[in-house]
Amino acid sequence: MSAEHTTHVLVFGAGGLQGGAVAAKLLEAGNTVKTVVRSEEKAERLRKAGLEAIAADLADLDGIRKAYEGVDRVFVTLPVEFNAAKLADYTRNIVEAAKEAKVKLLVANTSVRVPDDAGGVTALQVKRELIDTIRASGIPSIILEPTLYYENFHLPGVLSGNVLAYPVPADSPIAWIGIDEAAAYAVEALGRPELAGRTIPIGGPEALTGQELAERFTAALGRDIQFYSLPVPVFEQAVGSLLGAESGAGLAGLYAWIGDNASRLAEPGAGSELSSGGLTLSSWIKTQADNGAFAQANDSASE
Repeated sequence: MSAEHTTHVLVFGAGGLQGGAVAAKLLEAGNTVKTVVRSEEKAERLRKAGLEAIAADLADLDGIRKAYEGVDRVFVTLPVEFNAAKLADYTRNIVEAAKEAKVKLLVANTSVRVPDDAGGVTALQVKRELIDTIRASGIPSIILEPTLYYENFHLPGVLSGNVLAYPVPADSPIAWIGIDEAAAYAVEALGRPELAGRTIPIGGPEALTGQELAERFTAALGRDIQFYSLPVPVFEQAVGSLLGAESGAGLAGLYAWIGDNASRLAEPGAGSELSSGGLTLSSWIKTQADNGAFAQANDSASE
């Protein structure tokens, strides 16, 4: 979307990493961007960044309706929560208000590949409900289904010393993608109404096994990194201690499914439908390291 095609876009989740990256790119292109966040404090911070921000809960339909005033298009990503009933309310309100506002196009990022049969996995069931509710509304829509984000490597304990521990199979190639690149796909989709009705898998430029992940980190950081396929129950316990038992169980269910269905995450790029920025993992790691990430504790202490 270029400046000569300025639109008014409502971005859900602009206070977070995924939605925030989309909002920033839309602003850079000269578009007017609105968002909904839960607190007035966060809304004020986003206003200073150039967004029109409204403080409202996603469970508040009237607040959501207000956010849609004057909006042409909308980008949706749901919060990282695992209360299915609460997320169903959010989904209904977002879609109902969009339909009432007669938006021209809705682009949703599901944050993961979503099978037709969610198989009892809460993290996938809520995304399947999002897709089905959007499609049933009749709103022109594009669904983007990414793989896993490079930014997950920043999670506490993932890279500890010289061990890269993550709950995916060591021998399964996955086309990891950067949040910034996923945002570029979303912005492009918002300017491509002719793609309405499509579900587009998006991934990074290369599908990498656990060993290949370790090789990329080794080359970029200059130290020998080994990959460890973290058992899902250990991952659940670690996440639960940080984010609560509900989030731990929700993410564990998702990664157990990924372990059995990793081939669904192996497709690089977005086919011929959207352009790819092609950000490789090696380039991403180097940028993060230049900004001070991934340093060993003794390295930091000696500076």
